[in-house]
Amino acid sequence: MTVLFFKIWQINFSGRNNIFWFRTLRNQLEAKKKRNEMEKNGLAVPPVMIFSITNRCNLNCEGCYAHAQKRNINNELSSDRIKKLFSEASDLGTGIILLAGGEPLMRKDIMEAAAAQKNTIFPVFTNGLLLQNGYMDLFSKNRNLIPVLSLEGDIIRTDKRRGSGVYGKVINAASEMNKQRMFYGISITLNRNNFEEVMSPEFINDYYELGCRLFFFVEYVPIANGDSNNCLSDVQKSRMSSRLTNLRLVFSSLFIALPGDEDQYGGCLAAGRGFVHVSSTGDLEPCNFASWSDVNLARKSLIEGLKSEFLKDIRAEHSNLKESAGGCTLWGNREWTEHMLNKTREKRLEPVHEQKPSRIIA
Repeated sequence: MTVLFFKIWQINFSGRNNIFWFRTLRNQLEAKKKRNEMEKNGLAVPPVMIFSITNRCNLNCEGCYAHAQKRNINNELSSDRIKKLFSEASDLGTGIILLAGGEPLMRKDIMEAAAAQKNTIFPVFTNGLLLQNGYMDLFSKNRNLIPVLSLEGDIIRTDKRRGSGVYGKVINAASEMNKQRMFYGISITLNRNNFEEVMSPEFINDYYELGCRLFFFVEYVPIANGDSNNCLSDVQKSRMSSRLTNLRLVFSSLFIALPGDEDQYGGCLAAGRGFVHVSSTGDLEPCNFASWSDVNLARKSLIEGLKSEFLKDIRAEHSNLKESAGGCTLWGNREWTEHMLNKTREKRLEPVHEQKPSRIIA
């Protein structure tokens, strides 16, 4: 994680930004020290948290995993509770909190709370349609908030999945960020059909010219019968590492593949090995694609949640996970994951909260 922020520090646009990233690097080093201290006391604190702050969205994209989980939007955590969890995460040594949804910009109260948490970096994964509602100014003034715009590839692919006219609005937002010399990113869902296009230098160059310096490639996760046909092929997976290496050589930008980059860390980083997920209703889960949980943070502290037996058991036996067709190893091995949850239930001899995934693959 420290290396990541050193690279970001090198990708700067002005002396003012350079000072900001130097402070950020210092904050991340302090966070690492806190995690090391926690580890000495037997508590695994992940450097990264994914926080789905809402399940509400202004779009209805085909194949959306968050929509498929059918969480109760009436039970979303309050702004005060989420603000407290942000503070607890910082105190424990989690230095990066990815804000997701639904559409996170539908919770301006949370965005303002994140902006105030200056020693934490918040990449915000957004469809970009609400950025003109006062958010450009918020992002510009609070550089610990990093907007990450979601695309599916070119205009045809993006508008087909997200709706007519969406691509143009996202590009307009990117152009405005470029004018304001803001550090921002683009997130692309990798599937079998767009792999060759979006991992080419020609595609990346268009957004590099628009000032983008952060690229996320997120492997497609199947959510319904037949969706496994959209997953990357074995050949495409084998090519991913060399494609990333080439892009990193050509462009002065950050390229992050999920879960592709996990291989260098010994496999799946979920369940606290590298990150955890907090749902909009407070369930502490191993991954945003794997919605199983034995603890809810609505009334429990984060430190209590990170003591989860379920997460601990997954970490202890993660080497038993088999490679899956989709992007999420835990979802691909859901029978094994449910078995681990049942082990927790048997150990505790009490009911365990579970948000049953609604997704079925062939």
